[in-house]
Amino acid sequence: MLSLSPYPAGLKSKEGIFEYANDAYRDLVNAPPDIKGLKDNDLPCDTAAFSDVFVEQDKLALAQNKTIVTIDVHNYSYGMDAYTFIKQPIIINGEPWGIQFTASKVKDWINMASFTEVLAANKSNLSFSTTRPLEPKLTPAQEIVLFWLLRGRQTKQIAQLIHRTPKAVEKQIANLVIRFSCYGISSRAGLIEYARGNGWLSLIPAQLFKTSLSIIINNNEQLD
Repeated sequence: MLSLSPYPAGLKSKEGIFEYANDAYRDLVNAPPDIKGLKDNDLPCDTAAFSDVFVEQDKLALAQNKTIVTIDVHNYSYGMDAYTFIKQPIIINGEPWGIQFTASKVKDWINMASFTEVLAANKSNLSFSTTRPLEPKLTPAQEIVLFWLLRGRQTKQIAQLIHRTPKAVEKQIANLVIRFSCYGISSRAGLIEYARGNGWLSLIPAQLFKTSLSIIINNNEQLD
């Protein structure tokens, strides 16, 4: 099935060793046809620098026996881009064996309700618009703060992700509340609820594509 998938996909052991990767994935990371037995740090791609992070993410998925979703931004074979990786634990005879992963471009997902629901931090009772709102207009700094705020990140975590101080992030959040005040928003909690229910989950900030990262977006754990 993975060999027929148009999306990058493959299998890794719990030690982070490739057992299989389809053509789409090998093309994405410049991997050789005989990828079996290699690790990420063996590949001629910038993703090699994140090998240890990928292993820790896989261990977390196996320990919790839970599918995790990550956003990965790297300089792939054709240039900088952002992908979501769905990592599903493989359990054999009650023992953790490894991970099956499938990747899709973030840009290809933004109009899919299933993706916005995953990113909504379990707010599945809300109805989602998949059209990016035009108002209010946000600055690039506000866009990136809102993006992570809607993914459940706290002030200190956002500060680490965007390389700013917590105080600067709090200021941007306060500015966002003001920007959305025309919709009756007066608090951080109100901002998050309104934005999640009115299409802002479809916002993919340009800044997201400027720095390499790999981060879990559907779990309270953060590995980056």
